[in-house]
Amino acid sequence: GSSEAPLDLTQRLREGFAKTRLSVTTLNKHVITALLKEGLPAVSMSPCPFVGTEKKKLRGGRLGSATLEGTKGLLQRGFVPVVHGDAVLDDAQGVAILSGDVWMVELCRELGAKSAVFVTDVDGVFTKPPSEAGAELVPEILLDNKGELELRGVSMNTASHDVTGGLKAKLESAADVLRGAPSVEAVYIVRAGSSAAAEALRGLAPKQGTTLRRR
Repeated sequence: GSSEAPLDLTQRLREGFAKTRLSVTTLNKHVITALLKEGLPAVSMSPCPFVGTEKKKLRGGRLGSATLEGTKGLLQRGFVPVVHGDAVLDDAQGVAILSGDVWMVELCRELGAKSAVFVTDVDGVFTKPPSEAGAELVPEILLDNKGELELRGVSMNTASHDVTGGLKAKLESAADVLRGAPSVEAVYIVRAGSSAAAEALRGLAPKQGTTLRRR
């Protein structure tokens, strides 16, 4: 049968898309391998080409029903779905990047999660970069009634190697979970491999880290 004419993507863009997919799926393979080594029945779920965007936003503003049903089916059978950011097909511009944080908001809302956890390489959010003298851990950040983060005393400066401006982006993603998933009562930001991370991942309030809540 006939097919629609191909979108006019440059060869460089096609190559970049393919290399990005290789990169994220390779990283995902390492994550899955580590989880399996610890005895967790982890199963990879890649968005491309089944989850797409339009002008860099999810089509219709939500994950599709087939994606949600597949995720629920894995969970009901005792598997651990592992999703990731990906290069995806975009209806408006041909291709786009879909952040893994978008998955977090959507799955929290659709699955009725009570908490969400962001794991990082430091103990949480600090008043300034943790490597600087006088940096203090911020135990709690509130989301006001207008959906804005109350960030008094928190510096948004990021390390020179942090190419994505990670702290601000991560805080906004955490806030998006509270904005978009009414069932979520708290979002925890904790250090990877710490006892606080273990507590948060069990659904407990960690003794150390930063907790985001609604005011």
